[in-house]
Amino acid sequence: MRDHLYLVLFTIHFSTGCFLSSEQKTSEITGYTGGSVVLPCSCADPQSTADTFTWQFYSSRRQWVQVFDDEKYSGRRVLFNESSPKNLSLLISGLRMEDEGFYKCMTEEHIISSILLKVKGCDLVENTVSTTVVTGYSGESVVLPCFCTELLAKPEKIQWMMYLENTYEEIYPNEKIESHKDRVKLLNQTTPGNLSLHISALAAEHGGVYTCSVSSKRVSYILHVEEKPHIHTISLSTHQPSHQTQKLTPPRQPHYTPQYVFIVLAVILSVPLLALLPFIYWRYRGGRNVKKMTSDEEELNGEQDNRDDVMYSAVVHVKTASTPAQIESNPAEHTEYASVKVKR
Repeated sequence: MRDHLYLVLFTIHFSTGCFLSSEQKTSEITGYTGGSVVLPCSCADPQSTADTFTWQFYSSRRQWVQVFDDEKYSGRRVLFNESSPKNLSLLISGLRMEDEGFYKCMTEEHIISSILLKVKGCDLVENTVSTTVVTGYSGESVVLPCFCTELLAKPEKIQWMMYLENTYEEIYPNEKIESHKDRVKLLNQTTPGNLSLHISALAAEHGGVYTCSVSSKRVSYILHVEEKPHIHTISLSTHQPSHQTQKLTPPRQPHYTPQYVFIVLAVILSVPLLALLPFIYWRYRGGRNVKKMTSDEEELNGEQDNRDDVMYSAVVHVKTASTPAQIESNPAEHTEYASVKVKR
């Protein structure tokens, strides 16, 4: 009995179908022309699935139309329910301005999820002046700028034209002028809203009036192609105040001597010096000995001269008394000798 009750409850659970997670709510999503956008819709219960569902769009004719029946979405719509049964979201690629409006996801039980899709397109950034002048040089490249106000927006159609012989000729995307073939490209590889035109290998014939057109808006440029300027130097003469113009010559590369050359020269110069060291040492020792011997001889000669210059003299002290007859006279006892140095 309990098993039968569980079976009945299980059947009732799945018979209720798919309840949308965003039921009775209107969400707003923004996309950009040329890009993609996902309109979300899914079952609230991960175990439930929708047997049938549909996406509808409120058209400009003020009526709901089936997205899968409208030819304008052909090749641009993708569903995710094959890989995930409860995911009923819709992917729209290659967005256009006409895709903007109200969308609704509806299951078989008429449960609805509404979405307002807003699409931002490319409006050109206008020049502050009517025509901008751009200068390029022969043989080089130049970029003519052109941007959308929304850099993520890719215009449905972009056209670059050149005014030639009283008429405008297209140079991008169709290169109708022979002089521009294989020389022009757009710079929008990473930023869809960058519509700037790159022209390479400029020549005099590329000068003229160019226009960037998106829908009914356009920006214009005048391209002047000039010869590449040459660099000159002005040298002042000290003899006369005249200016001379000379063409720059490339600087000479400095000459570097290998390091091993200096090593070889040092070795060669050190060999004679090492050979002279013993001779210098011998001369130095010999000079010191000669000097010492000369000094000793001078000292001995000085002492001999001192001895030769001394002269001795005798000084006799004589005492006198009242009775000279009582005193024996002995002159030797009262004699002193003093040396006197005589200068010669």
